[in-house]
Amino acid sequence: MDTKENGFIKLIRTGSNGLNKVVEQLCLVSMAGMTFVVLLGVFFRYVLQMPLSWTEELSRYLMIWAASLAVSIGIKGNDHVGLTILVDTAKSKTVRVILETAIFFVTLIFLVIMTYYSILMVVEAKWQISQGLGITMVLPTLAIPVSMIIGLVQLVSRYIIDLGKSGNADFEREIIDI
Repeated sequence: MDTKENGFIKLIRTGSNGLNKVVEQLCLVSMAGMTFVVLLGVFFRYVLQMPLSWTEELSRYLMIWAASLAVSIGIKGNDHVGLTILVDTAKSKTVRVILETAIFFVTLIFLVIMTYYSILMVVEAKWQISQGLGITMVLPTLAIPVSMIIGLVQLVSRYIIDLGKSGNADFEREIIDI
């Protein structure tokens, strides 16, 4: 953390890190729950010969929540796969900043559109009932707008933090050779 970092940037960084910790814990609980439910289903089906009808559906919904929430973890860490050939070949720092800003706005627009349409999907889902669990589909479909909103918060936070580094936009990217 930069010692010259102002209070606003520190507040943004602290909030982003706190939100990320909460999301990581939710992903952990969701994945652990999914694993437990799948093992329970296997045990009841093959050991006790009394299959449970709801385990497959619940594990699917837990996986959807975990994967959806994990999007914001990737956004915070700038870990999503991307084509960076233009940004990487730019010689001028100004050009790199412009390209990174364009990428930021494209991603922002995508997340806003996803949020809008997923909220519409949740509203329609209140009339749908799941087959195995017998619950309204609001809870499973709520994973998308919630994760998109958290992703938006993390995207804007990361952008503000990157802009605040030493008074310039120095976007960090970890390069992984495959």
